[in-house]
Amino acid sequence: MTAKNDLDISGTCLAFPFAELAAEMAQGELSGSIRLANKDKKVIVYFRDGRLVFAVSNSRMTRLFDFVLQQKKLSKEQLVQLPNFSNDLQLAEQLLADGLLTEAEKDMFFTAQVRAIVSDVLSWTEGEWTITPLARVREGLNAEIDERSLLKEYGRSLPPETAAGRFRSFEEKFKLVVALTSIRDCTATEAQVLVPLASSELSVAEIAAHSSLEGNDVFAALYSLWLGGLVIRSGWQSAIPAAKIPFLRAAKLELKREAILPGVAPEEEAVVEDAAPSEKEEMSLEAYLKRTEAAKTFYEVLGVDPKCSSAELKDAYFSLAKLFHPDKFRREAPEVAKRVHKAFAQLASAHEALRTPDSRELYDFKVRKDIEAANGAPSGPASAQETDQKLRQAAEEFDKGSKLLAKGDAAAAQVHLARAAHADPQNARYRAYYGSALSADDKHRHKAEGELQAAIRLDGTSVEYRLMLSHFFIKVRLLKRAEGELTRLLALHPNHREAREMLDSLK
Repeated sequence: MTAKNDLDISGTCLAFPFAELAAEMAQGELSGSIRLANKDKKVIVYFRDGRLVFAVSNSRMTRLFDFVLQQKKLSKEQLVQLPNFSNDLQLAEQLLADGLLTEAEKDMFFTAQVRAIVSDVLSWTEGEWTITPLARVREGLNAEIDERSLLKEYGRSLPPETAAGRFRSFEEKFKLVVALTSIRDCTATEAQVLVPLASSELSVAEIAAHSSLEGNDVFAALYSLWLGGLVIRSGWQSAIPAAKIPFLRAAKLELKREAILPGVAPEEEAVVEDAAPSEKEEMSLEAYLKRTEAAKTFYEVLGVDPKCSSAELKDAYFSLAKLFHPDKFRREAPEVAKRVHKAFAQLASAHEALRTPDSRELYDFKVRKDIEAANGAPSGPASAQETDQKLRQAAEEFDKGSKLLAKGDAAAAQVHLARAAHADPQNARYRAYYGSALSADDKHRHKAEGELQAAIRLDGTSVEYRLMLSHFFIKVRLLKRAEGELTRLLALHPNHREAREMLDSLK
């Protein structure tokens, strides 16, 4: 999609997902529409003063004539005789006039329709969008779907590391929108983030310093709270430039004076077909837990075929995350809640391991090796030779990368150290130095921490790796986490002078 005038803003769902666009429209109290296209799917979502009020889609499963046929208010033969039956708004008016639809039924349908459209578009990771203030839904249309709760639940369904990836800097700032005492629906993690915000606006780094949370957990909580409209975000790379917001609002005032607020129907007409078969019933909680607990691979956790597409993997993850998020089962018996948390952790791990082609390839390789080991498959001379060659190449790449890192050329070092770490992922030294090289670039900070943590898991007694992780935490201003890491180091090596001096300086 391309902008049609100076006020339009266009982008991709990969760079700015719909949830963030909706949150920006709300924070800016903007009116207008977001048009989204993903292959053959097209959606238009309308906003009025920041509130999501309506949505239309060319997807057949969200059309009024489907509802009418399923409710047996009209036959297919009668329906095709009506003019513009594929336009939901005009069809609703016709059915109301003929007494075949009540106002309550109309409102119920449109609310369910809009909610289904928004829930679907929240899962899009591909596609394009355009924001325009010049396309409005007509007055009187207002689907009450509580979009902020939908957005907040979407944020909560993401793994913490994914939510953390939506931040550009620890210097982004947040402040409360409402009084802390009026907030009811928040998790324990979100509550820890909200408490320091009760007194003033704070940066992510300051919030992290005031809490005992891990870095990614702070980001994840702030992301959900922002999407849910409980906090205001500033200092981030937004889809809607701050300088453009006054002009978007001015366009709103001009349109109201001229009273040109047309209703906009879907861009493509739907075709009446036989009623679609009913969707498969949702999996029960117990069936989900049993499947997850019995799963031997991450594919089994997600319930997908190992040869499925990336899109199918994403759909499976987000569907299960929405259905079985631990927050939905807080009132269950402790044993059930514990199983739900454990299953969700496996679900998040599956998503993280399979979400990119590279990580999926590494996981598939590991699974194949595990199967070979379980079956007692011997490694022949050729495979042993290949392994030796691979390890030699990894050592050569590490040697090149570590020398570049010592010279201060972290960007060039990353290439060689990445090859070494990928070729021999069980080598703690390779992982630690790769993490150190990544830490030089702020946009790689989450992956840097992951590599350093992996090195410590592989060799927990190493002073060098724990010092590297401590320096990283200090660099990104996660001082409580640095303090914790140094404390663990001194528990292993009580007389380590550098660690003691670093810890004293933090206190």
